[in-house]
Amino acid sequence: MNLVTVAQIRGASTASALILLSCLSRPCLSSGENGTDPAEEASLPQQGFFTSLKQATNEDFDREVVRGHFDLGTPPNVHRYYCMVDPKTGRKQPNGVLGKPYSVAGGLTRIRDTAVSLYRCSDAEKQGLLMTTGYVTGISVAGPDVQSPAPPPVQPPAQPPTQTQTAAAAQPDASSDLVEVGGVRLGMSPDEVRAALRAKNLPEYYESFGTLRRSAGRFVNIIASWALGEDGESYEVMFTPVPGKERAMAIVHSGVYSAANAVREASFQNGLMQKYGGYDTPRDVPESPTWRFQSGGKVQVGDACNRHAVFGVLSDLNVATAPRKNVALETSPEEFRYQLERCGTAIVTEDHAATSAGPSAATSGGAAREERLITRFTVTAYSPAIASAGAAAAAQLIPPTSGSIESRR
Repeated sequence: MNLVTVAQIRGASTASALILLSCLSRPCLSSGENGTDPAEEASLPQQGFFTSLKQATNEDFDREVVRGHFDLGTPPNVHRYYCMVDPKTGRKQPNGVLGKPYSVAGGLTRIRDTAVSLYRCSDAEKQGLLMTTGYVTGISVAGPDVQSPAPPPVQPPAQPPTQTQTAAAAQPDASSDLVEVGGVRLGMSPDEVRAALRAKNLPEYYESFGTLRRSAGRFVNIIASWALGEDGESYEVMFTPVPGKERAMAIVHSGVYSAANAVREASFQNGLMQKYGGYDTPRDVPESPTWRFQSGGKVQVGDACNRHAVFGVLSDLNVATAPRKNVALETSPEEFRYQLERCGTAIVTEDHAATSAGPSAATSGGAAREERLITRFTVTAYSPAIASAGAAAAAQLIPPTSGSIESRR
């Protein structure tokens, strides 16, 4: 995978720049030396060398925002490339960029720790690989590279947001987007969640929608999929109430193990520890753990903000029994501010039920953790940062004075 980093180009001397150019025009590492599967980069041609060089020299990542992304490779070697646009001029950068996304005011997404690839965004778009759903560009002037007119201006709210609402509308940073439960990630768009859930081939599926007011359009409220019975599982994903710009703000994943497939509690807790961090050994993980992800990715443990029950505790597999209200619309600005100050940008919780694995213990409570088998579990992820940003955006569109929730299987 040939990349041009901004630091490499701008900081290179004449001699080192020549070496860099020779490496970029042909691989400097033999196959396998960089730990990457050669088949990983076969889906798009590497033909953007000169545009990559120019882009790395001139690109301003403090101004440009993400307009879409495309993924290349096969697991576990999958890389995400972001396509950038200048919101002031509408000018699109030609090549995909590797880096870490983070959100800024207005729902825009920028990139840090960047490296410009040799893959062209136009090639990804032609092959149907470019995903633009969920990205806000904020284009205000249609430049020569813009292929469609700028979107119409949003109608102002009937009343301007209060100072409290403005303070609560903290934008989520990249730490929320890195939280994943069962292959579904906070911050995903509805299309990304649909693809992730349908790939699991669960028999039941439904979506529910909400409306703010008719002129504002409707938004995706929940996407869910589940399978009942032994070894069943369910996923319920809740979205911010912003029509056309929804982001996953909460995920509830529940599962049931049959006796033949049950896993030991110690192994289950070890898997959680390895995935979310925060504890030194599986024995340190409590019965109902809570992980709090702070801005910048730091993880704290324990329910210091008393919000485990927002989505915690064991859940039923049949998640379509009753429409769930949208959390972003049901939470006050003061509550959001409390959650952001005390909890962080995202909260992960886990609850389970266990039974004894050995015949000696009469109840699960009397058995050592090594002898207990998980029979049911629920893992949840919730981002107050994403939810509060969605609530503020919805309020700026049209205050949710009257609305409805509908479902569709």
